[in-house]
Amino acid sequence: MAPNGIDTTEFTQVFNVETDRLVRRRLFWFTLVMLVLNGGAVAFGVTVTLLAQSDGVSVGEAFLDNTFGTPSPPAWRVWATFGLLTLWFLAYGFAFLSSLKKSLDSKFIVYLTMGLIVYDGLEAVGLRIAGAQFAGLYLFVFVHFVACCVFPWRPRQAIMPILIVLPVSLASKLLIEGGSILPQVFLTAFVAAITTPGVLVSWWKHSQRLQSTSNKFLTQRYGMLRQELAYARQIHEAMFPEPKLDGGVRFNYRYEPMRQIGGDYLHAHVVKSKEGGEQLSLVILDVTGHGIPAALTVNRLYGEIDLRFADDPSLDPGALLRHLNRYVNLTLARHSIYATALCLRVDTSTGEVTYASGGHPPAFLRGSDGTISELGSTTFVLGACRDEDFDARTVSVKFGSGDAIVAYTDGATEARAPGGQMLRIDGLRSALVPGPVTPEPGDWPEQLLRLVANHRGGSVPEDDTLLVEIYCPVCDDATDANGKAAPSVAGESSAATP
Repeated sequence: MAPNGIDTTEFTQVFNVETDRLVRRRLFWFTLVMLVLNGGAVAFGVTVTLLAQSDGVSVGEAFLDNTFGTPSPPAWRVWATFGLLTLWFLAYGFAFLSSLKKSLDSKFIVYLTMGLIVYDGLEAVGLRIAGAQFAGLYLFVFVHFVACCVFPWRPRQAIMPILIVLPVSLASKLLIEGGSILPQVFLTAFVAAITTPGVLVSWWKHSQRLQSTSNKFLTQRYGMLRQELAYARQIHEAMFPEPKLDGGVRFNYRYEPMRQIGGDYLHAHVVKSKEGGEQLSLVILDVTGHGIPAALTVNRLYGEIDLRFADDPSLDPGALLRHLNRYVNLTLARHSIYATALCLRVDTSTGEVTYASGGHPPAFLRGSDGTISELGSTTFVLGACRDEDFDARTVSVKFGSGDAIVAYTDGATEARAPGGQMLRIDGLRSALVPGPVTPEPGDWPEQLLRLVANHRGGSVPEDDTLLVEIYCPVCDDATDANGKAAPSVAGESSAATP
């Protein structure tokens, strides 16, 4: 019953609640109006009979003459007519009281509305057999049409009274009242044809109500989803570290998810090294996919990374990468979920950065002298192979005062211009080349994110974008108050082999 794209169970529940509320209200007013109208009709008939009686004719004879066309019909006709009319008032009175009872099942209320119309049709047949002049199936057709306009029936519910009343009417004509077969069949077919507008009204109203309810349902669920996504984004972003803007080694970043939450992630862990310096470990992750599924995957990997560093605060990047590959291969790869990762560890005591990269785009090491080199991938994408086939080797390069590493996810390099051209790795690298105006240390993520947005020409991102800068400051942290070299920052600027 639910429109395409809507959860059937939940929508059906909402639609049924709406139907229950509507059918009870409509049944209340329908039965009330019908009781008043028919009660008035009876009172009017009695009044007309009293006013129209002739001299010497009793009121009873005048009433019978108006009802049956003769002042002396058989007694069974009189009692049958009286009984059918009494039963009609009892049926409608029962339906009126039922509409007031909230405890009754909504299906019972719907069947009760159909039963009233069926009774109207059967009563018309009974009164016709009894010889009442005011009875006929055309009255049933009229009441059926009104019911189709009033009640929230489905098309099949509108057809059911017709399928019950017309065969009974045809059988009574042929077996009780007498008549030729063909004329009665044609008459029944004609009556069925003139009930078609009522069925079409029910079909149109039902389809309109389905559409209206689905619109309200989707609007409500969209609002709830937006609220839940806002809460989810708060939780997701709470996993990201605060930028580190002081000390011997620092980092800053900018993150722009394609949707409210995404599959890029940055993890940071800072400890004191054994030599007394500062040791910064960073993990940059990019999970396949976008949105909620990718964010759920990131949440799982976040727990694994946190657990590894809790066990070993100075964990080697290669060892961490190997563990992440094993985890993704065993738990996520079966669902075609993979990830790229760049694990770095900067130690100010040795003036080196040690890294391992699992299929991640190459990071850029920008030396203090303006030279740029790449920190390329050292092994496969996480989850692509088993643990025994995964060579998580590490690479160490010099990283000293004034040097910076710019890392990113492929949302930056795969950003498309309005004409379809990607920014690519070369486009990002060219932005790091020294120029007339060079951003201050820590400002590269903001600068590059602006570059990516300008390249897209204002269009929405097609992938999550994470830009990270790790840098060693030149001033203040490089020398102490006496101008001597501080022991916490060692090593000289150099670049890895491109």
